[in-house]
Amino acid sequence: MKKKLPVLIVLLIILGGLFMAFSLNGAIQKQKEEQRNREYEVSLVKALKNSYRDIDRIEISKPHYAKPPGSWSCSVTLTFSDREVVQYGIGHSLYLKTNKSGTVTTEESKILTAHEGSTKSKIKVLFSDGRESVE
Repeated sequence: MKKKLPVLIVLLIILGGLFMAFSLNGAIQKQKEEQRNREYEVSLVKALKNSYRDIDRIEISKPHYAKPPGSWSCSVTLTFSDREVVQYGIGHSLYLKTNKSGTVTTEESKILTAHEGSTKSKIKVLFSDGRESVE
């Protein structure tokens, strides 16, 4: 029994260390994902402001990126100053300065086309993590 106790303690220490390592790795991966989403979302906001005029608010939700990272998409809701609202799926790349792509209906396409231009004023942005900002 005396020989089994030190072996058991060593095994528990090893298992505890492995558990901590996996937990830490998961937290690091989640933090990297949040940073990547934030980078893409800020870039998307700038591109949308360069693409459409009279935006009052942008709300971003359901971010998704391919593994390995390279392709990123989300759902976006644009609210314009004339109270028109468009919600659609959109892909984005960090190098884009404008972004008029997306999966939209004919009616949504008409609204977006009618608002082509750029928004120079500050707008309210709701990011996918729940943070609000004025950009």
